[in-house]
Amino acid sequence: MWTMRKNLLTTGLVALTIAGTTIATASQAEAHNNFGRGLAAGIAGTLIGGALVASASHPAYAAPVYAAPTYPAYAVPAYAPEVVVSQPVCRVVWHQDGWGDMYRTRQCD
Repeated sequence: MWTMRKNLLTTGLVALTIAGTTIATASQAEAHNNFGRGLAAGIAGTLIGGALVASASHPAYAAPVYAAPTYPAYAVPAYAPEVVVSQPVCRVVWHQDGWGDMYRTRQCD
């Protein structure tokens, strides 16, 4: 129900935008060139209308859909023997320079 209302509202706003652009750009017949103003108004109307139509055609939020991973039936995982490598233990140490300013360094043992 809300989607139908939203689409109807968006369609109405697009129609009002187009009608408003037409009325706003209509002026008395003049003897000089108004091409630039008309082009700018047309581009602005197109951008606004396009944004309204694009927002109406896509839902605001769609729940993600996750599928189970597919593995081939014949695949047998081959595991290598676990190699234990001792990782260095690192920590952050604070030091003070000659002017009394503190700075951090990383110290690994």
